[in-house]
Amino acid sequence: MIARNGKPAVSQFYPVGFHGDTYLLSCVECVMKKTDVFIETGAHVGSTLAFIARTWPRVTCYSCEPDQAACSEAAQNIARENLNNVMLYNDDSQNFLVRIKRDHAGVFNSSTTFWLDAHGNGFEWPLKDEVRFITHHFTNAFVFIDDFLVPGMECFGYDHYDNQVCSFEYIRDALNPSRNYMIYYPDYREKTSSHHPLRGWGLITFGAKKNIDFGKKMHDKVRIQSCAGQA
Repeated sequence: MIARNGKPAVSQFYPVGFHGDTYLLSCVECVMKKTDVFIETGAHVGSTLAFIARTWPRVTCYSCEPDQAACSEAAQNIARENLNNVMLYNDDSQNFLVRIKRDHAGVFNSSTTFWLDAHGNGFEWPLKDEVRFITHHFTNAFVFIDDFLVPGMECFGYDHYDNQVCSFEYIRDALNPSRNYMIYYPDYREKTSSHHPLRGWGLITFGAKKNIDFGKKMHDKVRIQSCAGQA
């Protein structure tokens, strides 16, 4: 999450990403096994970016962070670990995705995992533009959205600001209507992170031939909320 109402505080770097939520990490591990490219919007200090790049060195990672101080810290954290599979840009996500299209269009046909986290307080979110770009340009993708409203699960925090609610309803109209989508939500209440409260997330997939099998360990921890052609 990004805060731009005043100067955003640069938070602590953690060696594990995705808020340290072990159930979410299990889901990420499952899709990363099928992934060639990782794209993140909103790197902040690079905890999730470094975790992905370190854990899956064969995967090419792209990320952006508009705040200069946070981006500088993220770059230092990446350099400290000599993570050579990372491209990090001090830019907002709209310009960043245009850069991807201009300089790295080959990724459009790669199996790609996204972590969308360029939303927060004090500004108009780019989330709809991100979802629109992804679903119109990529052949298949696993799109994780952070700080997402999880229907019926009040234990999960989510982002909302100035009539913007980080939810499926908010992004629905941005989805490419010609595609079929699967939407996965967390279905657990346990807080497993040692450093972060429960934050909602959603996973939207398209282009896959079948549903994701998260394994026996996760069979009751993830639910499919919706499957629609014109989601």
